Amino acid sequence: MNSRLPEDLSALDDTGRLSSFDPALLDSTPDPELQAIVSEATALSGFPISLVSLVARKIQFFRAHVGLPPDLVAALATDRCTSFCQFVVAGEQGLEVEDATSMSSLPRDLIERYGIRAYVGFPVRVLGRTVGSLCVIDVKPARLEAEVLAKLEELALRVSARLERLANQKPVYKPLSEADEKAWRAWMDVAELQPLMSLGERFSEGKLSLEEFQRGLGALAGLVAQPPAPPSER
Repeated sequence: MNSRLPEDLSALDDTGRLSSFDPALLDSTPDPELQAIVSEATALSGFPISLVSLVARKIQFFRAHVGLPPDLVAALATDRCTSFCQFVVAGEQGLEVEDATSMSSLPRDLIERYGIRAYVGFPVRVLGRTVGSLCVIDVKPARLEAEVLAKLEELALRVSARLERLANQKPVYKPLSEADEKAWRAWMDVAELQPLMSLGERFSEGKLSLEEFQRGLGALAGLVAQPPAPPSER
């Protein structure tokens, strides 16, 4: 279990990794099996929040979740650059943070906006590519016993197996035609803007307060920037 952040984050934009994402992975429809796993993770760890977080081009998308505040339930995402899970993906190994306020190299946004203190995350993979993490989060400093960490790692393997089934074991690394690449770009652009649209819809329906809406908007602020180029092969 690692407690140091990787310095090299280039794996986040690896073309093979990004090509693992498809509509089944970034679907906002709750998946009962993944939901059961995150519930088990909170019960096991004693931490109030657990996520299956999928780290895409610009966002971390919450494929399953327990314990999120209303604005993040509405958006189901934050900017990738503010996430802790990006370091799990980049390092391709488990990460444990006992007190986020003591690590100056961590992004400050989620620490200050949501009071995150303790974090434990393990990689989840689709066809060998690390696409995200199973993580547990607390708003107070904490450390988990080795036995609990081992069980959480086992849960992460179950998440990986479920994600592979959801993705239908699709082939990867096939050269994309120009038309396919344009279609991939269009789909990913829409998929990564959906959290912002969902947040606005919930607010317009009166399901979020102005304060909640503004907080969620802040967590997604980077989505107005130009998205990076899509992978050229899968």
